[in-house]
Amino acid sequence: MRTPRYSLDALRAFFKTNVIATIVQIKAVLGTSVDMTVFRKLRQASYHSSYSHQGKYYTLDELARFNKRGLWSHKDVKFSRYGTLIDTAHAIVSASEQGCDLAELRKLVGVEVKEALLTLVTRNRIQRETIDDRYVYFSAEPSVRRRQRLARLERTPRLADAEGHEVLAHEVRAAILLFVSLLDEKQRRLYAGLESLRIGRGGDSLIADLLHIDAHTIARGRRELVDRDMEVERVRRTGGGRHAIKKNAGNR
Repeated sequence: MRTPRYSLDALRAFFKTNVIATIVQIKAVLGTSVDMTVFRKLRQASYHSSYSHQGKYYTLDELARFNKRGLWSHKDVKFSRYGTLIDTAHAIVSASEQGCDLAELRKLVGVEVKEALLTLVTRNRIQRETIDDRYVYFSAEPSVRRRQRLARLERTPRLADAEGHEVLAHEVRAAILLFVSLLDEKQRRLYAGLESLRIGRGGDSLIADLLHIDAHTIARGRRELVDRDMEVERVRRTGGGRHAIKKNAGNR
């Protein structure tokens, strides 16, 4: 009996023995030279392509053993539940408790990720901030990013000035960041200026690093406070506060 061409059973049997394969090997198993035929059969079987080795290896979903981060490797070939390296980096950074720096993410995925991270930042899929003189990558979701940043700062023992004197303990840093996130733009500027005044020389630079605010903005807030160059706005909304007591004729 003639063996059917493009046999899905033959493809499954090959993968069970070899676990991974290149498109050239799959074409040989299926007896075809057409890429479209290969990918049609792979889709029928449910497959994954590697994010390492330029994506040239394939495996079946039933054979992959992904860990809690959605990663799996066979020999030195690496696969992800999320697909490409870019999508994998996005998923890991977004789910991380405290974000990831370049070295941390590289260690997790086992390949170079610098270009993938740059692409994600450019596309606004993740956010990048400088903490302790290195880039740290966080979720693009503001509430998640705030939580990740606070967790990251809690790992950092202290913020020191140019002479190495301790300025703010890490618990205070985390609390300040949470507080500042609740302020509007003007309030953040004035608060940053106040903290810079408290620190003294070098305060603008230190607070800029801590709050991720431009040093010129902090200097402006500091000058406004020193020069008292600001308008005090109403705290209560119009109509707020205690209502006036009406006088009636019987009380005259």
